[in-house]
Amino acid sequence: MLSSLKQFSALFSALLLVVFCLFAGPARSAEGDQGVLEIRIKDHRDAIGDFAKLNITIDRILLSPKAGLKFWQPGWKEFSPETETIDLTQYIGRKTARVLRRPMDPGAFEAFHVKLKNIDGLLKKKSRSAPVKDTVGAVQLAFQVFAKGETLLILDLVVTDFSDHPPRGYELGIRGYELYSNGKLVGKVPP
Repeated sequence: MLSSLKQFSALFSALLLVVFCLFAGPARSAEGDQGVLEIRIKDHRDAIGDFAKLNITIDRILLSPKAGLKFWQPGWKEFSPETETIDLTQYIGRKTARVLRRPMDPGAFEAFHVKLKNIDGLLKKKSRSAPVKDTVGAVQLAFQVFAKGETLLILDLVVTDFSDHPPRGYELGIRGYELYSNGKLVGKVPP
């Protein structure tokens, strides 16, 4: 009886090992099939010249997966930024600040939203702070992260002076974006 119990224990252990290998194999290969998503930010040159410093603090980055067959699972995927605070006066023209770069499972997305926690502006004239209203909202954009590929999204923010339309003042919004897939430009707004 003791011999059959040892055989059963050995057989059960071997079966557990086989089951573990079956489940661990696909998980390991799925990691190799991941793509990379990178998000960068820059500022368009409208009223940024009025500021000696314009720090934005990013709270989180949200991506809306395309519903597809999982239509019952709506919602946003939430990511923490690599760089929380960026001085937009340093990122004008072609110079960009990387806020997110991460491997992720392949998938299709239909929108993104960079949620800001704070905007802190210091004007060049009189070295005084200036309130800047956050009008950065969600943007509808269909894009994909491909297996073993790299997707790059560059957001072009713009600070605009609306002080000639009281009670408005400075406002920060999205002017456009550039979308790259494996180094190739696949979308740009404005063209």
